[in-house]
Amino acid sequence: MSDKKRIEELREQIRRHDSLYYQKAAPEISDQEYDRLFKELEDLEGKHPKWATPDSPTRRVGGDPLEAFETVRHEVPMLSISNTYSKEELVDFETRLKRALDLEGPFEYVVEPKIDGVAVTAIYEDDLFTLGATRGNGVEGDNITVNLKTIRNLPLSLPLKKMGLKKLEVRGEVYMTSEGFTTLNEKREEAGEEVYANPRNTTAGSLKLLDPKLVAERPLQIAIHSFGRMAMSKETEPKPWDSHSKLYERLAEMNVPIVPDWSVHIGMEGILPLVDEWAEKRFTLPFETDGLVIKLNYFRLRENAGSTSRSPRWLIAYKFPAEQAETTLQKVEIQVGRTGALTPVGHLEPVKLAGTTVARATLHNADEIERKDLREGDRVLVEKGGEIIPKVLASLPDKRDGSQKPFRYPTECPSCGGPIVRPEGEVVHRCENIDCPAQLRRRIEHFASRRSMDIEGLGTKLVEALLDQGLVKGIPDLYRLQKEEVAALERMGDKSAQNLIEGLEQSKANPPSRLLHGIGIRHVGEHVAEVLCGSVRDLRDLETKTAEELEDIEEVGPVVAQAIQDFFATEHNRRVFEDLADLGLNFNCVSDSSGTAPLDQVFEGLQFVLTGTLPTLTRDEARDLIKQRGGKVTGSVSKKTDYVLVGADPGSKAEKAENLGITMISEEELREALTKGF
Repeated sequence: MSDKKRIEELREQIRRHDSLYYQKAAPEISDQEYDRLFKELEDLEGKHPKWATPDSPTRRVGGDPLEAFETVRHEVPMLSISNTYSKEELVDFETRLKRALDLEGPFEYVVEPKIDGVAVTAIYEDDLFTLGATRGNGVEGDNITVNLKTIRNLPLSLPLKKMGLKKLEVRGEVYMTSEGFTTLNEKREEAGEEVYANPRNTTAGSLKLLDPKLVAERPLQIAIHSFGRMAMSKETEPKPWDSHSKLYERLAEMNVPIVPDWSVHIGMEGILPLVDEWAEKRFTLPFETDGLVIKLNYFRLRENAGSTSRSPRWLIAYKFPAEQAETTLQKVEIQVGRTGALTPVGHLEPVKLAGTTVARATLHNADEIERKDLREGDRVLVEKGGEIIPKVLASLPDKRDGSQKPFRYPTECPSCGGPIVRPEGEVVHRCENIDCPAQLRRRIEHFASRRSMDIEGLGTKLVEALLDQGLVKGIPDLYRLQKEEVAALERMGDKSAQNLIEGLEQSKANPPSRLLHGIGIRHVGEHVAEVLCGSVRDLRDLETKTAEELEDIEEVGPVVAQAIQDFFATEHNRRVFEDLADLGLNFNCVSDSSGTAPLDQVFEGLQFVLTGTLPTLTRDEARDLIKQRGGKVTGSVSKKTDYVLVGADPGSKAEKAENLGITMISEEELREALTKGF
């Protein structure tokens, strides 16, 4: 079989297995076998890049991080839904419809579970998925195309042409299943990281991530519940559907994931019993739902009913009340997350709530515990409304017997014994010890990452092995490793160990701004690290600067200044800095670490935007070349943009640049300008 034919066969197989796994919950192969097929496809596409297609399953893994999201305007506004908690108001809703349509009814409705997710829109043109966006304010949203591409059950292409369609915009909810969310939190707990509060907020936060590779790691799914706009290939073509039920049937034929358990009913009287049925049935669904959506089935009636400025008149959502129960708060435990944040978790006497047994609840922070006057041994009221980890609503003081005691927040970290700080204006207590065991694995991973110290070969598995074996108890210990002890680790050998030792040695010469970024001071990102290094001769000079002196540095505000002061207020952190300096890492902020003369600032005052895949450079490499020569790189095209660097598959940024008359350049033109400018 030819490679080209095998690529096509693998794509079809993977799409089929994605559908079986994500939409039908009936997988036919193991995860290991799926990974093998995926790797084979990746290898073949890498070998034959000319056969790569934008709808290949390999395009879901995520590209380079974004600087920021572009804003896109919805062609058809994404309106909200009117809510009610009352059956009487459902009857009133139908009465209003009869009056608005001047019809007696009864009307035909589609009823479906209201998924507690994040509203998005997805646009397909000429069969390909071209744009995805959040609802935003209903008129404008964020362009999250790269993030939606990572969602496995969202098709990257649709057979629109076969249906006489040129363009189709579908809308739906991105969500996490209860199982997926629980598994994600279990992994975070094992890693000593803060657990997420609920699937909906976690989904929203995931879609806002600027690094699509991180989004691809989240167990996101999508369910389509409507369409925004469609364009026929020919105006004379008949539209493929005239009702919502027909829309769902056609979408299902195209393998589009639609809201499950939808049904058609005549008249509101036939729907009211369904409300009671779903009050319990909802707990059997694999995702969180907070109600039922009831909408007119036929589109011609919807057009006649119209909309208000906020919501359509032809649909309504019945919201289920949150489930509550009474139990005992047995004890409060403090967990330390990867950023050093201390999170109190309440251990409860197990109680049945919303279809599951609840045994713990997040208490959020010290202020929440004080505000609710929560004490160990208290009888408390807990609620679970769309939450996997429920919340404690209130204590019940009238049920105290005198044995309850107020909870005292620790003054020392329960993981390392280091001091606890609470930055001014924040509600979270933190451990500032960068070698705290609860934080160390993720801190080392960040320290070794490409945009920090870029230590080749120091990945997650090796970091875990080094910590498990006690070879590394802090960041400086990385530079004390011996080849022999690394080679003795499982799945390591002489060559891998030698590569790591060489990578560590090479990283010592990195610019000090990378070291400062890698250490992981709160609020000190890559750019702020560069600014700080430009203000001192030696990194250790930051230790002695007052808050006022730090705030005098351009682009450093009071929050960043306080974070730096809190960091160096910990003796252990100062000792880590000294250890790294003694081990030979570059702390000299005056001269370029490479020993070469400063580069000509030929791009000074110029603003660039990057879009598409470049022939030889990664986006990070192109960004560095521009910044080294005085240029500024931003994430969105505006009138202030001077040049847009364009690669393959550029997306809407190139279109916007063209509309604004902004000069677009290729990688070759950028390289030519590196020495002489434009």
